[in-house]
Amino acid sequence: MKGAPILFVASRFFAGRRNAAGTRDQARKALVGAVLSIALSLVPLITVMQVADGMIRGITARYVELGTYHAQAVPYASADLVGARDAARNAPGVTGAWIERQSVGVVFAHGAREGAIIRGVEQGFVTDPSTLEYLRVVSGAATIEKPYDALVGSAMARKLSLNAGDTVNLITIRRNQSGVMIPRVSILTVRGVVSAGYRDLDAQWLFMRQETAARLLPPENTRSFVGIKAADPFKAPAAARDAVSGHLPPGFSVYQWKDIQRNLFESLASTRTMLLLIMAITVAVAAVNVSSALTTLVLERGQEIAVMKSLGASPADLARIFSLGGAALGALGAVLGAAGGLLVSVRINQILAGLERILNMLRDLSARLSGGLSPAQYRILDPAYYLETIPVHIPFAEIAVVVIAAVGLSFVAALGPARRAAALSPLDGFRKR
Repeated sequence: MKGAPILFVASRFFAGRRNAAGTRDQARKALVGAVLSIALSLVPLITVMQVADGMIRGITARYVELGTYHAQAVPYASADLVGARDAARNAPGVTGAWIERQSVGVVFAHGAREGAIIRGVEQGFVTDPSTLEYLRVVSGAATIEKPYDALVGSAMARKLSLNAGDTVNLITIRRNQSGVMIPRVSILTVRGVVSAGYRDLDAQWLFMRQETAARLLPPENTRSFVGIKAADPFKAPAAARDAVSGHLPPGFSVYQWKDIQRNLFESLASTRTMLLLIMAITVAVAAVNVSSALTTLVLERGQEIAVMKSLGASPADLARIFSLGGAALGALGAVLGAAGGLLVSVRINQILAGLERILNMLRDLSARLSGGLSPAQYRILDPAYYLETIPVHIPFAEIAVVVIAAVGLSFVAALGPARRAAALSPLDGFRKR
């Protein structure tokens, strides 16, 4: 049989027929169920894919733009940080380079204390557009122009009850001439409270001027380097490292951002892969429904198959009808599922906010009925571990791969019923009714 007759017969097979009561047969219902099962399995898969991608991309971008830079030039046999910074700025393709000094200390304010990662940075880094894209000013201003100005993360500010204009005591440890470790207390003025939108960072960082950090922080406990930014770090991870290669003075090693926080980024990628594998199992299970639906179709269309064989249809023709029909079911389900998954993905923050409101209303109602205290607000995604807002990043290429994979699985699942239809003899088909 040629292609057009096969498509016509396949459409008649899959469209179904009405009985005396005017209702469709069971095969049609099974086919609709198979399409819906494919669609419903893809909605959570695509949603998880978008949430995982958006969350990982958002966290990674905050670390890269605010923490690790696109690359770091670390001295191993040189102390000329200023020369390295100026050389990096003059390298083609570099958009910014700044000196930074990092150490640890304890911040005291209003009778409370909190450990902090002290970051001595230059004002140019704080006001750089790529920094301000992810560093939101909660109160005050993002400025460290005076020697003892400081910026604190919003989570640390809440713990210490800090606001712009307050003073804090910063305690660091240094060695005296005898080698004895002694504390050093410095008084800083909070010029601004900032937020990266990720509590793990907001609870750690205290920014100050790098010149002040060079005076206050103990050299033996301080890490100094030149932070470098260049092209889009996601499209060209090694762009900043390659841009300064051969331009820095001797005595510096350059590391790209993926190497600096390798354990973190690999952990995020592994978590995403595990989630997708778990969700992919549901798609494979849904493909089994395609096989079941087509098996039902073969059983109910036994007479039609027998008539077609009697009129000259070959087993290969029947196999093509059912296998391609299974692929068509998978394609229809995949398109519906992809559309539903994209819709949920685009509105994921609003959906989560709505669910949180409903859950908190139910918890408050339960507490009132039981006479207990009103519980704390429940968050589905705890900001202590996740971003406050999930960035919407639609991975269209990966969604296309998922849709193609769903169609392929449906085609494979249809091969069994297709072989059964091809092997059905006309005599057996006429006997079954």
